[in-house]
Amino acid sequence: MRNTIPFLAALPLRRTETQRYRVRDSVSTIETEAAVEPAYLRTVLAQWASGVVIVTTIREDGERHGMTASSFTSVALDPPLVSVCLASDGTTCRMVRRSGVFAVNVLGSEHRDIGRRFAEPGQDADRFAVGDWSTATTGAAVLTDATAWLDCVVAACHPAGDHTIVLGMVRDAAVPRPAEPLIYHDRTYHEGMAR
Repeated sequence: MRNTIPFLAALPLRRTETQRYRVRDSVSTIETEAAVEPAYLRTVLAQWASGVVIVTTIREDGERHGMTASSFTSVALDPPLVSVCLASDGTTCRMVRRSGVFAVNVLGSEHRDIGRRFAEPGQDADRFAVGDWSTATTGAAVLTDATAWLDCVVAACHPAGDHTIVLGMVRDAAVPRPAEPLIYHDRTYHEGMAR
């Protein structure tokens, strides 16, 4: 009953099991690793609905840079921490690490075009031509009509496979215009629930 969605049944599943003994924080465990084919895992994870954000930062030349992301979460209220997961070999990760700052712009349902624009490869200047952008305290760009935005300094970066978990200390935040969220599910944008 593992593949209840028909198109998932056609995707190959590769599992390799290994055991290793590990001692961490004075606790001994035996870990079992299972590997799943990346294409299959991407299809499975596409079933998880999430909000959509634009992560912005500052390029080395002082210009703006940004990308669409859905792997964002709150981490703690005290101290105020959030995290984003960025491809380790990607431009955004490199620029966030170099600048030490980033902003997270939470998109509303009417921001579908902005979400798509920042998801496509292209020139940074062209991306910011759509929407009304301002500059937060750290220098990162914030969308003035975002559902919400958070301005952060990098607190830590943790490697996680082919991605880096970037932990941000929130320095400023705002809710410019509460609205229905933009949702990403099954590789498609959807409008969130009406309030």
